[in-house]
Amino acid sequence: MPLYEVEHAARHEAARDETHGTTREAMGSLFDDAHVRPGLLRNRSHIRWGAYPPDVIPLTAAEPDFPGPQVVTDAMISALADGYFPYASPEGLDELRETFAEVAEERYGISAHPDRVVPAPGTAAALWGVVHLLCGQGDECILLDPVDLLFGQAIDAAGARRVHYPVDKRTGQLDPDRLASLITPRTALICMCNPHNPLGTVFPAETLRAVAETAGRHGIPVLSDEVWNEIVYPPGAHVSMASLDTETGPRIHTVTGLSKTFALPGLRMGFVIAPNAREANGLQRIFQRLGAAYSLTPFTQAGALAALRHGWPWRNAFLAHLRETRDYCVARLNAIPGMSCGRPDGTFVLFPDVSATGLNSRAMGEFLLAEARVAVVAGTTEWFGPGAEGNIRISYATSRAVMEEALNRVEKAVTGLSVPARPLPPRALRTSSSP
Repeated sequence: MPLYEVEHAARHEAARDETHGTTREAMGSLFDDAHVRPGLLRNRSHIRWGAYPPDVIPLTAAEPDFPGPQVVTDAMISALADGYFPYASPEGLDELRETFAEVAEERYGISAHPDRVVPAPGTAAALWGVVHLLCGQGDECILLDPVDLLFGQAIDAAGARRVHYPVDKRTGQLDPDRLASLITPRTALICMCNPHNPLGTVFPAETLRAVAETAGRHGIPVLSDEVWNEIVYPPGAHVSMASLDTETGPRIHTVTGLSKTFALPGLRMGFVIAPNAREANGLQRIFQRLGAAYSLTPFTQAGALAALRHGWPWRNAFLAHLRETRDYCVARLNAIPGMSCGRPDGTFVLFPDVSATGLNSRAMGEFLLAEARVAVVAGTTEWFGPGAEGNIRISYATSRAVMEEALNRVEKAVTGLSVPARPLPPRALRTSSSP
């Protein structure tokens, strides 16, 4: 058994009866090393831990290794206790849509009537639904490069064509004027990802406003994926594009969900805030055509309600843990010869540049798996677009012990390549003195 698993097993016995209180101390202890249990995760996390042999540490899927809020588990158990397993309405519970509309206004500044809120079986389904609603054969869709693969997959499935807009990987920023230059008469949609996966950028309000104004002038709708909106580290602050006052009135479809905020990816609970009730109704019809309209379960919605109403103390403690882990991982990666890693303002993924090692993205992924027994996501076109070459993605939503062991292995393996140290990237230097 690997050392980090031995440590976890010893600590788990002492931690398993810990209460899930709401004080900062009690919540913070939920992210101790003992709460990540690789043995259990291999049976539960089939696309991450269960996908590799026992000696491999998987830092692949952006899937937290911690149990989600206890209030969510309790709510779902209560919903199951009477033994009834009824159908759920395709539009979702009124109570759920009303609650989410309240959260959207309070936390994101988006004033939305519940009839504009469309629940979806996960944010992936939400992205597909919006793209299929707005795009068709021969249309062009502008998407950031690099960016998560789900955007490109949805565009391809709708019969549209991808138009890549390169994001500056060193700064994480985009030039709205350059993005505007890509617009043609065939442009049907502009896709944004904020906070950005995999770069971790949290785009400033002035950038978002410029993109929104451009979209409005050309009559092009915007798909704004904001599923990472609650994983933003102080002093950074997320701004929702739909919250901004603009002169041109762009049609913005905001996509978010519970998977990242509350460590609930398997709950499959996403939301779209449509720009108006008409397009919300159109999205419901698209979900029916795609076979996703009846995928919401009553138990999922019970869990979602509990998270939205009572899960915020858990989220706050989770964010504090992630912030400490982020800083540790960035420092470790920048100390490894040939690796260079900026410090993200949001998300719980890192996107280090490994090109100075002499290996491309795919080769580095294969090398780390073979030599370090650490799995990462290679920055290849199929995962993140052509602009991702030279990078790998690492998810750090796990324990300090797991990350220490993984980075020890990576450092030992990569140092053996005998590559020169590379200067820190601008973002790492710029934020090194930030709180």
